[in-house]
Amino acid sequence: MDTASRDIKLICLPRWGRVAEDPGVVPWLVFDEEGRAVEPIRRFMVDFVARDNRPGSVRSYSFDLLRWWRWLRVVQVEWDRATSAEVRDFVLWLRVTTKPRTSARTDSAATAGTTNTITKKPYLDDLYKPRTIRHSNAVLRSFYEFWIESGSGPLVNPVPLARSARRRPHAHHNPLDPYGGEGRLRYNPKVPWRRPRQMPDTRWNELFAALRSNRDRAILPHGRTPSTGRPRHARLHRRRTTASAGRGRTQAPRLISCMPAATHWSPPHTGSA
Repeated sequence: MDTASRDIKLICLPRWGRVAEDPGVVPWLVFDEEGRAVEPIRRFMVDFVARDNRPGSVRSYSFDLLRWWRWLRVVQVEWDRATSAEVRDFVLWLRVTTKPRTSARTDSAATAGTTNTITKKPYLDDLYKPRTIRHSNAVLRSFYEFWIESGSGPLVNPVPLARSARRRPHAHHNPLDPYGGEGRLRYNPKVPWRRPRQMPDTRWNELFAALRSNRDRAILPHGRTPSTGRPRHARLHRRRTTASAGRGRTQAPRLISCMPAATHWSPPHTGSA
């Protein structure tokens, strides 16, 4: 399929292949319609497992590669002939399409894509989130890096890095030093800033009042956060320990209140009575 003639919104991926458990070395594999393991993915997964990755990561990578294989079948491009144009269109498709579902939503249909008014927790909808797309790009780049190193894949990784307006990657690099990070991927979407989850004071009071056991009240002290035990309006910012010049003492972790003009200092623990 010509890249100029692709209508991204009209593309629908087929229900080709599946991800299933395997009794071999790789706990999860991608199988085709005839029940055979997809060989390029299997060989990559063997190396992935050898690098001590968890079974959950193997399963996640397998689903991302299965989705990529379905995309390649639709656009009629072999996996070792893919270019950055296929990755670009794939990312655009992920941003506008809806996730496939085995059954329609029932109780969650009314809350999908909304935010809980009490806890401020967002409910998932049927769209692919930026973090999912970024993870997919990272999986594809790792997959093609493996095949480029083995000499059997494409000459250029189809998941390119972002263009740098200042200089080329690794310019003036000392050959005696290891290579550092190369920068972010070109087609990675930006992750929106997520507001901290919170509960109103009235809800905390209702929760504490509903506790009928002293044991439960001890776990959740009134007026304090369950995780730290500090007042809800306060946050503990740990900074690097620094010496106070001329005073012979160190600066302790600083407790900064969210209330205006309220700063508290926790005294350092000296170990003496």
